[in-house]
Amino acid sequence: MSAEPGRAALDTILSRRSIGRLGPPAPSPAELQTILTAAVSAPDHEELRPWRFVVLEGPAKDAFGDVLAEAYLARCRRDRAEPTTGQLEKERTKLGRAPVVVVVGASPRAHPKVPEVEQVAAVAAAAENALLAATALGYGSMWRTGDAAYDPAVKTALGLSEADQIVGFLYLGTAEPGRAPEAQPRQLGDVVWRWAPPGPATS
Repeated sequence: MSAEPGRAALDTILSRRSIGRLGPPAPSPAELQTILTAAVSAPDHEELRPWRFVVLEGPAKDAFGDVLAEAYLARCRRDRAEPTTGQLEKERTKLGRAPVVVVVGASPRAHPKVPEVEQVAAVAAAAENALLAATALGYGSMWRTGDAAYDPAVKTALGLSEADQIVGFLYLGTAEPGRAPEAQPRQLGDVVWRWAPPGPATS
């Protein structure tokens, strides 16, 4: 077997970068299907399929900005905080940073062998698979969260239950010229070490 496919996969992983603003073209319907199929290829203990994906695009994406704005106002009322015009407008328009946004939700269920944390981890792995697939197809991406990801009203609007979790909003599109960050070598630094059994006790 040729080593080229493996090299291509590594190049995709090493070149993935978060890009804050993305424009058209967006992934085509067929490409988006490929991206989501890659997502659900993530490790999934007991095949519980805890992931949920909500695609926001076109007029529906614009309309969901109103949901985010209303959720922000509700959080301000709850916290007795004064809403600001700037933040309200930011909530209403932030989905405009990309032509397609995929909301990745986790819907864990009780299982004797698979604790909730493992199921949420599987959904996070699915989100990363989606980002890598988008990169492999030549698109830019950004994984975002923020207060809206933890807001029950936002979950309800997306068809998720209060017990579900929003793992991220994946922004997908094409990097504008000059906006894609330069690939920088990743440093392992002090995050990797090799364990060794403790030596004999000394008196």
